[in-house]
Amino acid sequence: MKIENKKIFLEYFLIFIGSAIYALSTVIFIFPHSLLLGGTSGVSVILNSFISFSPGKILVAINILLIVLAFIFLGKGMAIKTLVGSLLTTVFVGAFEELFTFTEPLVGGMLLSSVIGASLIALASGIMFYVDSSSGGTDIIALIIKKFSNLKIGKALLVTDVLIVIVGGALSGITFLLCSFVGLLIKTLGIDAIIAVIKKSINGDVKKVRTEKKRKNIENTRVSMF
Repeated sequence: MKIENKKIFLEYFLIFIGSAIYALSTVIFIFPHSLLLGGTSGVSVILNSFISFSPGKILVAINILLIVLAFIFLGKGMAIKTLVGSLLTTVFVGAFEELFTFTEPLVGGMLLSSVIGASLIALASGIMFYVDSSSGGTDIIALIIKKFSNLKIGKALLVTDVLIVIVGGALSGITFLLCSFVGLLIKTLGIDAIIAVIKKSINGDVKKVRTEKKRKNIENTRVSMF
């Protein structure tokens, strides 16, 4: 029972950390340049060009609709974790928007801002996906695609998000499109890499523990024989 409680606590702690990193990188590196890396943050930036609501508020509305899909297609357990991740990410985005008010982007270069932001988002998303959660939005659609196909989560995200980037690029110009597409590739490929690193690290630790237990059992057996 204690082990199970510890596992649950660790999972939700990682969701909390992942949500905070995702929101912070989005507000500091993505929103100031109106970059699109796909996802509901990308949709919110596009819609912000046509309606007066802030990207953060648009993000809330879209995520609510997609959470309903999570409960329908992903099952209660994964949907609850995704709901928590989505709510935390949305709350963090709203809080960071209020906390960080820039007169100009923190990183002046659009491409550099895209690379930094996408790398941090890949880290955050990889952490959340590993514990069967997400930041909500099109991540939910990617999880549904992954559930019913053999695609890795990063490639599933690329499928769902590339159209958003293309539409945004058509509205904003070639430089914007290229910077956003580079960010999208870093994010989607980075997520699969982060998950692979986490799995390899944990599997390595498990093997070490098992090897140590076997060694101690052999030593105990030898001692008992004498």
